[in-house]
Parts: sequence; structure tokens; C-alpha cells
Amino acid sequence: TARGGGHGNGYIARCAGGGELGGALRRRELRSRPFLPLTKKGWFHMKVFTVPRNGICRIAADVFVDLWCKVTDQELPVIHALNEAADDEDLVVIGSDSDNVWIHELLMDGTLQDPCLKESSDEYALISRKVKDRSVLFLLASGPRAPLYAVYDYFERVGGCAYFWDGDRIPKAASLPLEGLHIQERPRFHYRGLRYFAHRSLTRFQAEHWDFEDWKRELDWLMKKRLDFFMLRIGIDDLFQRAFPDIVPYPDRDKQLPEAIARSYDDRNLFWSLEYRGQLRKRIMDYASERGLISPEDCGTMTHWYSRTPKAFLEKIKPDFLPQANGCYTEPTGLVMDITQDKYLDFYWKLTETSIRDWGKPQIFHTIGLAERGCYNEPEKNHAMKMYTYRRILSKVRKKYPDAPMLIGTWDFVERWSTQQVQDLVRTFDPENTIIFDYVSDIYDEINNFTNWGVINRFPYFFGIFHAYEACSEIRGNYRVIEQRLPVAAADPMCKGMVLWPENSHADTLMLEYLAANAWDPAPENIRIESFLETFLTKRCGKTEQGGKLAEIWRIMLPLIRTHYWRTRIDERWRDLYPDLIFNPIRRNMLYQQSNSELENCGYLNTEMWPAIKNAVTTFRKLAELDHNSLDSMLYRDAIDLARTAALRIILFATYDIQLELDRWRKQLAEPPAEKIKLLRTMIRLLAETLDAHEDYSLYDSLNRLKQCQPTNPHFEQTLKANAETWYCRSFISELFKGCYLPEYDAIAESLYRKFTENDRSFSGQPAELQKRFEEIQNNYYNTPLADLAPDHIKAKLQLKQTLNAMADTAEALIANQ
Repeated sequence: TARGGGHGNGYIARCAGGGELGGALRRRELRSRPFLPLTKKGWFHMKVFTVPRNGICRIAADVFVDLWCKVTDQELPVIHALNEAADDEDLVVIGSDSDNVWIHELLMDGTLQDPCLKESSDEYALISRKVKDRSVLFLLASGPRAPLYAVYDYFERVGGCAYFWDGDRIPKAASLPLEGLHIQERPRFHYRGLRYFAHRSLTRFQAEHWDFEDWKRELDWLMKKRLDFFMLRIGIDDLFQRAFPDIVPYPDRDKQLPEAIARSYDDRNLFWSLEYRGQLRKRIMDYASERGLISPEDCGTMTHWYSRTPKAFLEKIKPDFLPQANGCYTEPTGLVMDITQDKYLDFYWKLTETSIRDWGKPQIFHTIGLAERGCYNEPEKNHAMKMYTYRRILSKVRKKYPDAPMLIGTWDFVERWSTQQVQDLVRTFDPENTIIFDYVSDIYDEINNFTNWGVINRFPYFFGIFHAYEACSEIRGNYRVIEQRLPVAAADPMCKGMVLWPENSHADTLMLEYLAANAWDPAPENIRIESFLETFLTKRCGKTEQGGKLAEIWRIMLPLIRTHYWRTRIDERWRDLYPDLIFNPIRRNMLYQQSNSELENCGYLNTEMWPAIKNAVTTFRKLAELDHNSLDSMLYRDAIDLARTAALRIILFATYDIQLELDRWRKQLAEPPAEKIKLLRTMIRLLAETLDAHEDYSLYDSLNRLKQCQPTNPHFEQTLKANAETWYCRSFISELFKGCYLPEYDAIAESLYRKFTENDRSFSGQPAELQKRFEEIQNNYYNTPLADLAPDHIKAKLQLKQTLNAMADTAEALIANQ
């Protein structure tokens, strides 16, 4: 039960030991279970009570009996009154004294000492007591989530359970002790959570692909990790149709959207019907609300690339737009309506109000302002417009919800604002109901970051880990700067939250666990990635021989994981390790004369990776030694994750090295790097073969899964191909290696070999014939069914040991003689 807030009656999960069960107990549909000797008086089937009232404590009780059964194979009944248990039966009591009078009586007679939990908070206590002839475990909690946190904590702390996004570790035991516990927990940060974003390609990484069962698992995982905050930035579903039913009809589920832009991430054609998308969001939000999860409502200028204004709305309303000076989102569907006019601000507000009415709650709001947009070419005038936009949005929200916190997203701050401009903006906000929602606290920029924005000890803010771009789905993290700045935020009472804000989901299991641990308790052993890794490995890899070998590979890879950062500024110059695999570092950079600063950047990045680059070779060798068939699904996924991470580091290192050697050849200071170009092609091919050994990386598998969940738009295969292939989103995708990456690389290599043969040292960009070849490759990719590009997973897994050893040999050759 919960103290205050009306979250239901006290619920008691009955444990082994005690007398006969009353005849009023109703029988649950059971899996096959043996009779269990629970009392001296005899044997009986295990049973579970339902109770008439719902609430978080009932959910917590159900979870407790489910986990108890998974650990011990014993079924526990749930009761809702003390007299339904025999006097000598052991009990687990979930709740607080405000709902359960028995807890109150025990507090009054001194059997229990009041843990003084803060009302409606995430605090909880696990307390063991002997009450007459019974052992009792009290899971005391009063908030909208805390009872469930307490249950999961008990099974993790006492039962050795561990919870991950892709599965749980549930050790077996004959029973679990109720004695010896006196623990009280409270989180450091009030808001703890993450965002789900709107890119599409692979189901593992893209939340928009998930159906309700996927979301149930995800939201349950949030609760297991004691998170309380999440945000769906996966499009706006049927919000326009709900807000303006007389203006915007539902699109035909089997046709393409008129506003979709082919062969780009702006192709927002539907895979499932928009009606179903709205229903799905409703189910997701209801399930989250039942568990007390917090989700902010978007407001203000909500037009973005993933939340386009429908063409039907534009044709009917014919709105005026804010000016747009830069090249982002210049199509009418991507322009922001002119919010200097009240009617257009009202249109945006109606979307927010509709979302509150149909899906959410006005607990907390979020705005991106005019992020990424340049309304005017004059910097001062453009900045003034952005400041004005914030004031307009805030004024609208405050009129109806004056006390609801407003989150101000900071992406624009690190991309387009100066430190002084951010400081000026912060001074205009009210700290009583505004929070700086910094989700780029891990930027390697010592100048423009939250420590210089005037928020520390002055203004509420979040500490956020961006974890970089859509294409960056390998294991990585700006841990050095996090280790420096997170202690600052943790010690600052004005820091109210910690979030992970990536452009993909489930990419990096280590980072997800790191976020969850530090959002609850940013202790030094959690902040330092070396020490946290050991905690992670204990839970993830277990005590099996193969798990132990994989844990050692994780340790070997950590220095390479740490080398990869998403943005840094040193001496006013940017270093950006931006690994959209083949497109950026190879297709673009190898064909152009590099500037001195670009060449310096290549050398800088390789110098960063060099001390640990040989660890990639060791990683491939040791991964090849594993018995891949004996790895469970979680460890096998980790093995592929580690392999692709190591391969990408080698590919980047070799690419930058080749660029430097090409420059020396241009200057007649070295021979052409023809052999390294061949070796790099081999490494790219081997990476493709490694990815083929797992379903996570196949577009064809992802498309089929969408079809299995719901009826799918027949045109969506082309959209999925486009959303994956567009320059910003190229990632670890099997079909792209076969359809684009390798053919493109071969075309580039042929062009370079021709230059070497002809001694043509001019590099001014793509020759016309090469551009034509790229277009042919792209057209062939779009004209080839995904079924014909799909990998053979069985064959690839059978050859995985050989592939990994070949990767080790190739990597060794690529980094030799450095």
C-alpha cells in the first residue's frame, strides 16, 4: 500500500509456513507445480488471491509472487486482510501505515520503527521483523512507484536477480530469506530516465518499431531499474486527426503519405495504420501511468522532421510561417507556423491539449523552442526570435498550468548558442517551475556546457548523456567527461534529474546500466566506469566458464570503448568522431584534398585510439575462442556487440591512417596506400559477415517482425530502406553492406587505384563517372527486394569463429608498422 495518494489497500503476499488456507481462497490457473510441504499440518496447492482494488501495491504484489515462483517454483497467494492468514504464517507486507492499519499498530507498539519515508516519494525500506510466531518482511513504501521498486530490489539484493533490457537473470533457490534486512533507499535524482526517438531501421534500436508487448517489457525494465521518467519522440501519431478531425482525415493505410520525401529520413510513410498508432500510444501511456511513470507533454513549436504538419492541414488552413533562413526543414510540412500570431500558437496548443486529453497528463511539459532553425541570417535577430519563442510558449502554458514544470531542451544551446546567450536565457526563466533539460552534459566542450551556464547552485537542471547520433549504435561513451562532471551535478542540490537521451535504443547495454545505477546513486564506484564495469559483469556474465571468458573480453575492450566520443572542442577546433560507417570517413574524405585542420583531426583521433587499438585484435581472437553455441541469447548478443565495436574502431583507425598516407602520396612523400585500401575492404566485408550472424542487424528481419505484429503498409519496404540508407542513419545493417557499403567502397577503391596507376595526384572530389556509379548502386539497392539482400544467419553463425579469426589477422595487418 502507499502512504497518501489513495493507491489502494494493503496487500500481503503470503510466504511458506503457516496453517491451512481458508476455503474462500480462489484458485489461480496454475502451471504444472508439485505439491509443496509448506506446513507441519499437511500439503496443499499454492493459490493466489485477487483483490477488488487496483493500484501500484497490487501490481507490486503480483510481481512479487511471480518472481518468487520463478526463483523457488512455489506459488504464493495474495491476500488483502490479515485474518486471511494463519497466526504462524510468514508474511511479506507491501505498503505503508496510511493504508494498512496493521502496520500502524506495529509502529504504535514499537515492533516497527517508522522509517520516515517522504510522502509520495520514491523512497522505500526493506525491514525484517519477528512478529509473534511469524517472520515478516515489510516492504514499506508510500509513493506511486516505490512499492514496485522495493519488490525488485528485494529479489536483486536477496535473490541475486539481475534485470536487463533483453532479459533477466533469475537464479533458482529452494527459498529466499525474509530475515536480516534493515535497508532504506532513496534516489539522488528526482527524475531518472530516457528518451525514445523517431529514427527507423532495425527493431532492436528503433522504438517506433515496437508493439505493445515490446513496450510492456520496456516499461517493466524501467521499473526494475528504478527509473521514473521516459519520453516518446517517435512521431506524433494521429494527433492532428484527433485535434482537427474536420480538417485532417486519416490517411489510407495502404497508400503513401503525400508529404513523404522519398529516399530520406523525411520519408515518414506509415508501416502500421495511423489509427493503430494512436491506439498503441494510448495503451503505452496507460500502462506507464499505472506504474507511476512520468512522461512530459510536448508543447510549443512542435514541427520537426519526425513530426511533420500534414499536407491536408496546410491546404485547408494555409498558415503563415516563421521565416526560415537555413536549409533545415524548408518543405512546407517542416516549417513552423507563425507563432507571433495568436491563432497559430493556438493551433500548436490544441495539439498539446489533445495529447493531454487522450493520452497523457499535465504533470510536466517540454519544449525544444526553435531548435536547429535559423529564422534570419543576422545572428542577433535570429537569437532574439528564439528568445521570443520561448516567452510565447511559456506564457501559453503558464496560463492554464502555472505550477507544472517546464523542461527546456538544450540541443540548440550546444549547437548554435554562445555560453553568454545561454546565461542570459536562464536569467529570464522562473526557477520555481522551469528546468533546464540538459541532455548533452557529456559533450567534450570545456567552454559551452552546463558548468558555465549559470545553473549550478542557482537554477534547476538535469544532467544528461546524449550518447551521440543515429549511426552510433556500438558500445561507446564519453566516460572521461562524465566522470569529471557527474560528481559536480550529484553534489549540486539544483540538479534534479539524470537522463540518457540517445537517438537509438538498446544500442549499448553497458551505458543503459550505467545510467540506471548513477541516476539512483552516483557513488564514486558507480561513476568510475572501470569499477562499474565489474558490477555490470558480475550481474550480466554470471559464473559460467563462457561468461567468465566474455567478461574478460569486456575488460579488454573498455579502453577502446572509452576512446569514442561524439563531440569535443580543443583550441576552438572541433574533433568529431562521427562513425556513420562507410559514408562519412570513406566515401567523402578519401576523394577530396583534405585541409590541414582535417588532416590534423585524423592524426589526433588516431593518436587517441593508438594506445588501445591492439586490444581490438585481442578481442577478435578471444571472441573466436568462445563456444558460441553455449552462450545464452544475452551473452551471444554481447559477443556480437563487442565484435562490431572493435571492428568499427579498426575501420576508423585505418580510414584516418589511409587519409594521412594519401596526403603524403599527393605530396610525393610516400607510396600510395594500395595494400591498406584492400585490407580495409576485407575488414568491412568481415564486419558484414559478423553482423549476418545475428538477427538484430537485418532490415528484412525487422520488416517481417513488423508484419507479424500488425497489418503493414505494402509500400513500407521502400520507406524502411530509405530511412536506413540516408546519409545520417547508415549504421550496422546487413543489407546495407551488401547493397551499398561494399559496392560503394569498391567503386572508390577502383577510382583510387586508377589515380595511383596514372600518377594522378589531384583530389578535387568525386569524378563524374564515380558519381554515376554511386547512383547506379543506390538504384540497384532500392530496386532489389530485401529478401534478396537478407543475410543467411545460420551460415554466418557456423562460420563466425573463422570470421573472427580473419578479422584479427586483418586488423593486425592494418595497424602494423604504425
